[in-house]
Amino acid sequence: MRPEGLATHPAVEKALRAAALALQEAGWTVVETPCPPLREPAHLQALLWLAESRRSGNKAYQAENEAESLAVLAMMEARAPEAGEHGVADALTRRAGFLRQWNLFLERYPLVLLPVSAEPPFPDALDIESEASFERVIEAQLVQIGLPLMGLPALTVATSDASSAPMGVQLVAGRYREDLLLEAGAVIAPEPIAPVEPVTE
Repeated sequence: MRPEGLATHPAVEKALRAAALALQEAGWTVVETPCPPLREPAHLQALLWLAESRRSGNKAYQAENEAESLAVLAMMEARAPEAGEHGVADALTRRAGFLRQWNLFLERYPLVLLPVSAEPPFPDALDIESEASFERVIEAQLVQIGLPLMGLPALTVATSDASSAPMGVQLVAGRYREDLLLEAGAVIAPEPIAPVEPVTE
């Protein structure tokens, strides 16, 4: 519900608890328990993202010269130090340790229910309003930043109807267990959240 102390918004928590209840009613055993680390993996993820860009001198950003992208880059660089000569190799070594923790956790709990974001959808361009708003967005996206470092399969399931802001939950499973994700996803959202008109032309 609140991985590593994440301040989960009440609307997000409501969606998570509704998803957990749906799984429980379908016969799944649901327990609330702390998950393996995400904050340090998120830090490593940022380091690896920026190491690639810094290697080229951020040429792609400079060539595009888009103010919003440059602002985000500057704030990301302030958060993540230079990788240094051995920084990337060290980050990948640490990644292996975190992946082991997650693999062991998933042996005990084969399916993990997490928030996609700690907050409902943000106002457009909130991340570039100020450093404080950027930090708010990055903090809320902890799961989206830290979890992909592990390369584990995951599924986002939409839970809100078309009349409200988009809301969803995230399911995570062990490697090659996409079947669990799809099975649980079908329980949480057995019907589309809105009518779908297929394109036939």
